[in-house]
Amino acid sequence: MKITRLVLSMILATAVSANAGAVREKAALGENAALRYWSAFAQMQDSTIARAQVTELNAMLDGTAAYDDAKYKDLVEMNEHALATMARGTALANCDWGLDYALGSETPVDYVEKAAALARLNVLYIFHLRVTGEKDEEMHALAAGIRFSQDIANGGSLFATLVAKDSLVRHLRAVVFAMQGQELSAPQRTILQQAVLRLGADPLNWRAAVKAEMRVFSDFQWTTAVPYAQISQAYLVAIDDPSALPELQELITSLTPQIQALIPNPKRVLEEKRDFSNKLQETRSKLK
Repeated sequence: MKITRLVLSMILATAVSANAGAVREKAALGENAALRYWSAFAQMQDSTIARAQVTELNAMLDGTAAYDDAKYKDLVEMNEHALATMARGTALANCDWGLDYALGSETPVDYVEKAAALARLNVLYIFHLRVTGEKDEEMHALAAGIRFSQDIANGGSLFATLVAKDSLVRHLRAVVFAMQGQELSAPQRTILQQAVLRLGADPLNWRAAVKAEMRVFSDFQWTTAVPYAQISQAYLVAIDDPSALPELQELITSLTPQIQALIPNPKRVLEEKRDFSNKLQETRSKLK
């Protein structure tokens, strides 16, 4: 009888433990910002912005073109639910896109293009809020856009990191534009300062992005004299030390033209990294 009770107790204890684990796992999944972002993607409507419109958006941020609310108002308003969902996601600390690099070159990256579209919509939303005089909402949209832009790169390849960089730069330019174009209250200015401060010293993990990028190519047939591992290691060295770029470029030129075309241009990647660092430093200096 005692043995029976002992077995029952063990079964109940195991069940309780398993249930607690399931509850923790469910909670962890629910706290993943990427799930909110996917919901926001599903809510987006007519979100495709043509190349000419992207150029116009950049000109608005430069101050060389005026924002036309009559032109973008309907697009922005029909995507307010998507932007609100995105903003709620940025309140969560964890963002895991669930990328499976075991798939090699077949690893899905559709989320990156959707994220780029949502980030551009958010910048248009920021301009719209300025026109309507909703300053507090404008500051919160800026802060959310900065956090979302950084999350785009989480666990991703160089493609995701470069898109995140472009999105971050647009939002940082929007921050500077907001400070120059209007008088901000102390609390409004604090929102922007904290949003930029939370980015940290190195908001984009370029080294991890290179590792992820090169992992995608690991399933290719490398028939050249230079092994995959050597190219990968040389790229990692160069991303931290630009003086190693010539050696990496020499290795890449020894590969077949087909493989050369697939490997991201390291010179351009280093230029993008430097450009982002300069823009971040410039924004921070103006927020002091």
